[in-house]
Amino acid sequence: MSKTNKHGRREFLKGTAAAVFAASCWGWQVGAVRAEDEASVHGMLIVGEQTVFLSHLPIFGAPHDYQVLLEAVFAKSGSDPQADYFNDRKRTGTKIYTLEPDRFVLTKLAAAVPLRSFQANIYRGHFERFPTQRAKEAARIAQHVEVNVTRVIHFHKFDPTAAKPAQLEYLLFGKGAELFLAHVITKPPDFDHILSVKALNHKFTDEESSQGARIAG
Repeated sequence: MSKTNKHGRREFLKGTAAAVFAASCWGWQVGAVRAEDEASVHGMLIVGEQTVFLSHLPIFGAPHDYQVLLEAVFAKSGSDPQADYFNDRKRTGTKIYTLEPDRFVLTKLAAAVPLRSFQANIYRGHFERFPTQRAKEAARIAQHVEVNVTRVIHFHKFDPTAAKPAQLEYLLFGKGAELFLAHVITKPPDFDHILSVKALNHKFTDEESSQGARIAG
């Protein structure tokens, strides 16, 4: 597990080749229960070389205290940001790509009338970790991209009273042969971890992977 910084934000770990992303989640921020979450910049990890999948980068504090997995499509008039992202990943071999959305209310993705589109910039690397603005701009793949959510795979608000499972549990998501596992986050201390799955003894259907089937480690 990585060490926390003074802001309690996510920290990256460099692991095995199979590990796409890992981060630590730290203590709860104390505050009143809110009627509706405030709008914020909800950074997301981007994975997938054939289909775009997004994983919200959480912390244990409002309004970021949610584990969210999405399937999405990138679009922009006059360009093809989704192809640009796929091509950049294949060309550079970079493991970490992130999405920097405009401010929006995350819970609206799971509302009765759900939000299904928002604007964002796409970066090679973590958009919060560049040493200078110039370096950040150099790593930007596309900006003012329309992110169209085609499926909410998993949406869960963290519960400080939740019981941790006896063994590690992961959520399976993906499509076809491109599959990923996301560690199920419960309460602090915990960690956010996405794995690219190369092979499984059990053959999962697209329906199972699209709904975030749970797998115990």
